[in-house]
Amino acid sequence: MRFSLAELTEFLRIAVEALGRYRLRTALSVLGVVLGVAAVIAMMSVSEGAAREALAQVDALGLDNIVAQSTGGLNARGTLKRSLIAADAARALDLVPSATLAAPVVSRYVRVGRGDQVNPAQVLAAPASFQQILRLTAERGRLLTETDDAARVCVIGATLARQIFGYRDPIGETIRIVEDHYRVIGVLREQGGDPQSGTTMAWHNVNRAVLAPLSSITGKTVDVGQHQPVEEIWVQVGDAERTLELGEVLRRLLLQTREAEEFHIVVPRELLAQRYRTQRTFSVVVGSVAALALLVGGIGIMNIMLTSVVERTREIGVRRTAGARRRDVTMQFLIETLLMTVGGGVAGIVIGALVSAGISAYAGWSTYVSITAVLLGFVVSFLVGLVFGLYPAMKAAALQPVDAMRYE
Repeated sequence: MRFSLAELTEFLRIAVEALGRYRLRTALSVLGVVLGVAAVIAMMSVSEGAAREALAQVDALGLDNIVAQSTGGLNARGTLKRSLIAADAARALDLVPSATLAAPVVSRYVRVGRGDQVNPAQVLAAPASFQQILRLTAERGRLLTETDDAARVCVIGATLARQIFGYRDPIGETIRIVEDHYRVIGVLREQGGDPQSGTTMAWHNVNRAVLAPLSSITGKTVDVGQHQPVEEIWVQVGDAERTLELGEVLRRLLLQTREAEEFHIVVPRELLAQRYRTQRTFSVVVGSVAALALLVGGIGIMNIMLTSVVERTREIGVRRTAGARRRDVTMQFLIETLLMTVGGGVAGIVIGALVSAGISAYAGWSTYVSITAVLLGFVVSFLVGLVFGLYPAMKAAALQPVDAMRYE
């Protein structure tokens, strides 16, 4: 079935004129498609935004890292459980297969600032290897080194640097951490997609944190204070594909010196898999709602087109008598249906993009409208028009010219 450009242009002109006769009816018929496509775009933008955020968060944690976090609390006898200690990092480095780096970390929320400007901030006290594990880089100045172990120096996150110093260069300046003064030797490059907010998966927002040598905060070096309690043990392994298995090795290793499991193991790769499973469930639920809206919209358009066939029976008879072929009538009504659904699809894409922007602005969710989502919305609206417009078009083409001319 081939048509010339002139024929298609004429079909389009007639379709626009026919739909323009009943603007309100046409608009209400298209509304279902608009809402369905808008739901598809908004759902995919939220899902894509969450996926990108999850990737950024896991990238901040590192797919080749394993973290042991202390839980503390009391044991069955009512005494305080023994927390993770600094020496556990050295044991993990020696005994966990393919471990390349390990670092104990003390995390504290304390007052940080200069002069009268003091705000609560997270201080991460750890050896220099912790920066390597997180793959941190300095935007200005330098990172901590092993020679800074006993010095009162620090590296601060980019967001915290702007909050404290504004547009001044922080390098060489001093800040107060609780009651002690530390010299700023570096500013970290911004991590993640949104430097203004923390992350739900990467619990350390280094953009707002201070990194300082472990001994300067606790008063003990790792060698001297091997039994000093720490909040976390970070281990980097050479085989990222085995992190789940190696995380179990680390758990058993730490249990050898403890009566109970007063810690839990975090494997970023597994966190990413869990996040994706949650997103798939969310996508199925919202996608089902969007599909239902499209189905309702398609049925509404089919109903209107069937009504239009009845109303325009005499018009069809005149066109057939004047020489129009069945395929011409079929194409005419099919183009009218496609014009409604594709137009509704375009409107739905625009509304869906606006909704996703509103979700990002008011709910604080990360959203991203991808080219794939836009193309999918367009294709879906086209297919809805094709599927639900074919039967009314064929019904119109099946009318006999003589019977159609007699219709009143």
